[in-house]
Amino acid sequence: MPTVIGVLTSILTVPFYISLIGAERYGALLVGFVLLGYFGHVDFGLGRAITQRLSSNADAPASERAGIVWSALVGGAGIAALGGLLVYIAAKVFFGSFFEADAALKAEALEASWLFALCVPVIIFTGVSSGAVVALERFGTVSFATLIGNLLSQVLPLVAAALYSTDLSWLLGASVVGRLAALLVIMVSMWRSFLSGQRLVASGQQLRSLFTYGSWIMVTAIVGPLMIMSDRLVIGAAVGAAAVVAYSVPFQIASRTAMLPGSVAQVLFPRLAAQSREESLALGKVSVVLVGQIYAFIVVGLICLAGPLLKLWLGDALDERSILIGQIIIIGYWTNALAYVPYTMIQASGNSRFTGIMHLAELPIYVAMLFGFGYAFGLYGIALAFSLRTTLDCAVLFVKARFLDRLTLVRLASPALVIALALAVSPWTNEWLNALLAATVLCAVLAVATLLQLPDEARRAVEARFGIRIPAR
Repeated sequence: MPTVIGVLTSILTVPFYISLIGAERYGALLVGFVLLGYFGHVDFGLGRAITQRLSSNADAPASERAGIVWSALVGGAGIAALGGLLVYIAAKVFFGSFFEADAALKAEALEASWLFALCVPVIIFTGVSSGAVVALERFGTVSFATLIGNLLSQVLPLVAAALYSTDLSWLLGASVVGRLAALLVIMVSMWRSFLSGQRLVASGQQLRSLFTYGSWIMVTAIVGPLMIMSDRLVIGAAVGAAAVVAYSVPFQIASRTAMLPGSVAQVLFPRLAAQSREESLALGKVSVVLVGQIYAFIVVGLICLAGPLLKLWLGDALDERSILIGQIIIIGYWTNALAYVPYTMIQASGNSRFTGIMHLAELPIYVAMLFGFGYAFGLYGIALAFSLRTTLDCAVLFVKARFLDRLTLVRLASPALVIALALAVSPWTNEWLNALLAATVLCAVLAVATLLQLPDEARRAVEARFGIRIPAR
């Protein structure tokens, strides 16, 4: 439910932003959030590292577990200071030299640079605190805090724009307040679980251990978001803020749906870390099939309904290019969703080095694809480059995790085929009737294929829950 609410909020607020603050100003805000999201993830892997450390030391004394948490917080404070400085410098350089907008908007963005920096410690401490709580498998607490943060960070800037000012400083300041609310929720849970009644003891040994595990995750934390944000930075610098909106609106909608596989990965990580190689491989294969099958319904629905929904939300402000861009991007997010499971399994086994090296190798390939496809096909080419990159990423992870067995691939072939059919009929789905008919028929086909090809564990659970018999395949 938090995932659904977050996605709906993200989608529904887009036309209000464009109406209240204009497409160009919204584009500037989106570019700023891209920069913020990049540096906000540069935490030396402390969030995932603290989950792994606490999970593997579940029977340790409370004082030792508190020491792990305090060490992570101290390390996070140092990273937050450095990250805040980097964000401030990056915002000044980008908005001052590379961002294409009128002089007044560029001046606003430059004045708001310190607020971008202020967001960094909030994001980093949220990540560290969430990692500690996830180790206890209190996913509900993390989901609730995430929901609060997503809602307030999207809604409060709209309130500020409607009631007071559309200046970027006010918009960003309101977003910081929303993120801070989420941090307070998760830190209260962490304090009660680990730190209440414990002395503040930060161990250099614990910190070294956390950074050793997280060093290669740090590589991914740097390179991964760089790949995610590079497309919009290229557009913003070469084409302009309005083009960023044409690309970013569908991208933002698609990215919100990734909360579903992201939540699955968050649940899987501590469990996979505690299992044997054989057990984690079996759980991983079941999980990747279920993610691929369930997430395919979202992908098929958005492909079929992209035109009518975007027209309804944005009206005359819709850039027609956004429709096909969104359809291409959501396919990339399906392969990205599949990649979440092997990625999580590999890191849970302690092999964060592989994922770091993989992303380092991908970066120059992706940059070349962005420029090549972008030059040849414009914004559509940039969307295609994104989806091809996520597909390549998925293929490499499947090979490394040993997911390329016949049964797993057959079970994923049906949703892939239905997604391809949805894209094939999408030129005829720009009107509501055709779109709803196509989405209904294709989702019905997908539902039948999914039921027939459920993994055995899921099939038995469905049979027991609904009292039906599903033929095994």
